[in-house]
Amino acid sequence: MEFIKMHGLGNDFILLDGIGKRLPQLNRPKLAVSMCNRQTGVGADGLILMIPSQMADFRMRIFNSDGSEAEMCGNGFRCMIRCLHDRKFTLSKSIRVETIAGTIIGQVIKSSKSQFMVRVAMGSPEFDTRKIPVKTSKHELIQSKLKIGRKSIVVTVVSMGNPHVVLFVQDLDFDWKTLGAQIEVNPLFPQRTNVEFVHIINRGKIEVRSWERGAGATMASGTGAAAATAAGIKTGGLNDKVEVRFKLGSLMMEFDRKSGRIYKTGPAEYCFSGVYQY
Repeated sequence: MEFIKMHGLGNDFILLDGIGKRLPQLNRPKLAVSMCNRQTGVGADGLILMIPSQMADFRMRIFNSDGSEAEMCGNGFRCMIRCLHDRKFTLSKSIRVETIAGTIIGQVIKSSKSQFMVRVAMGSPEFDTRKIPVKTSKHELIQSKLKIGRKSIVVTVVSMGNPHVVLFVQDLDFDWKTLGAQIEVNPLFPQRTNVEFVHIINRGKIEVRSWERGAGATMASGTGAAAATAAGIKTGGLNDKVEVRFKLGSLMMEFDRKSGRIYKTGPAEYCFSGVYQY
């Protein structure tokens, strides 16, 4: 089975083409676990299936490295847009993709051999705890206390089509991975949750570390960048345009107050391609 390996700022994915050819009928969660294994498989944070859609131009299904299916993935989405564009499955610069989180639009804004940039309409942030979902009687959790073991931490909870817990921190020099793993499986979140640790540099620039549900610590997160931006704007600490820094580069985020949507612009890069024996 042919595959393509890509990444968005180090957040890496295996893409399978189910548009130009028919994918074999395999157990997809098990396939994701097998292919994403960094010791015995290709190695990745997630597996993306590019398949036909009856309601949009294409359909995206994404499985985390633990086999669980995610609603949406911002970095993976950009990789899929580039793959669709480069394989000439569409000649349009604006591509509509069906996901569990709804129809997402990706727009190719810069294309060259040295740089490929995609702008994505990430949708509107959702703070209603019933829709995220969160097991609480409170309507919103904005800078609210969350008990982890014997400690209480202050968090803001938001959905960008998938659930996120955002923590604003003074610096990122601490064991955020252990804390992220604990928050992910907190009983308050029936579908588990992603976690973003956010250091505000100034009102237009933040640095983020991401713990992703089903994948663990990742180099970057597109929906995480959107969640961090939304939480920062909601709590009054950020402007409507924000540079979100990760270890390998930045995503540019923009909140459109008229539509209530967040837009994200960032790169998508190839790693390698090959044939996987299954």
